Amino acid sequence: MRKSIVLFFTLSILTLLGCSNDPEESSPSRENNGKASEETIQNSVKEEVATKKNVPNFNAFTYNGQRFEIVYFYQNFIDYLEKAKEQPDNLDELYLETVINPLGGGDGQWILQQWGFGTPTRPTLLDKYLQSLIDNHDTIKNLIINALKDSADQLPPGATKYVYVLPANPDDAFTLRRNEGVAGVAWDQNFMTIQIAPPFLKESNLKFAVAHEYHHTVFLENNKLAMEDSLLDFVLIEGKADTFARIIYPDIQTPWSDFSTGKDEIQTWQVLQKNVSSTDSLIKDLFFRGDGVKGLPRWANYKIGNKIMESFIDENTNVSITDWTNMPSDEVLEKSKYSEKH
Repeated sequence: MRKSIVLFFTLSILTLLGCSNDPEESSPSRENNGKASEETIQNSVKEEVATKKNVPNFNAFTYNGQRFEIVYFYQNFIDYLEKAKEQPDNLDELYLETVINPLGGGDGQWILQQWGFGTPTRPTLLDKYLQSLIDNHDTIKNLIINALKDSADQLPPGATKYVYVLPANPDDAFTLRRNEGVAGVAWDQNFMTIQIAPPFLKESNLKFAVAHEYHHTVFLENNKLAMEDSLLDFVLIEGKADTFARIIYPDIQTPWSDFSTGKDEIQTWQVLQKNVSSTDSLIKDLFFRGDGVKGLPRWANYKIGNKIMESFIDENTNVSITDWTNMPSDEVLEKSKYSEKH
């Protein structure tokens, strides 16, 4: 089955081959067809707690007729850490077996290739991350639930949403510090992961990340992503998601929100103009990583996408979030009048 993913803090948009269903033990009520049973009580939250070590397992709730499940994928990491003590020279195989394969629906080799999903090599620090997440469970749970409800109020979904919460890999601490403790991935219209690094976490950034990834999942209900998508598509998929999150949380500023200087914006726009229809993965990668020779700052795809969407909103105040979410990229750019202003 073909499966699209949108990476919040990673190198590019990829199209992957793999099973889209998660194993039964990963989400107790997630069915193979990706649809959950109807919840009879509206706006109620049901919490299940795993018997082993009293580790949080999942929350399921229905809000305005829409089903949500938050899966705390902690027990698998605990199992990994326990086995790692006995087999410290076999971390890669243990991590694949206990964490990645269950997360990927049985065969998770392709997940290992994505940023943030490599084998953690510092078990002691990972254990501290896990303990912090468990100790602060109520805070994290409420932040995610509230962000999902805030998002659904602005953009009603049409598909069940599953949010898998994982400890981030301590080996990626440098990037996670810059990202204020959160990394997210929207894998398809149903499924997103949120990785948290407690030492660097800003609670406001967690809400923003959930709203951002939520927008991606709703976008994917009516749109497809593929390697042949243009650079403009690559830019605006992030600009739209960031704009959506900022509409909900206007006071939250993120490190990738804006250009540091007007010169950076001009140089980024010039490169985008020349490559607007390019499907070259290299240029997309440069827009994410940055390139001093081309004058591209780090996270240029987010920054220029935000600027184009900011101009679009100013010029099209009557266009709904749903409409601009599904609007083709070239139409968004044209109606933004961004090129006329620059």
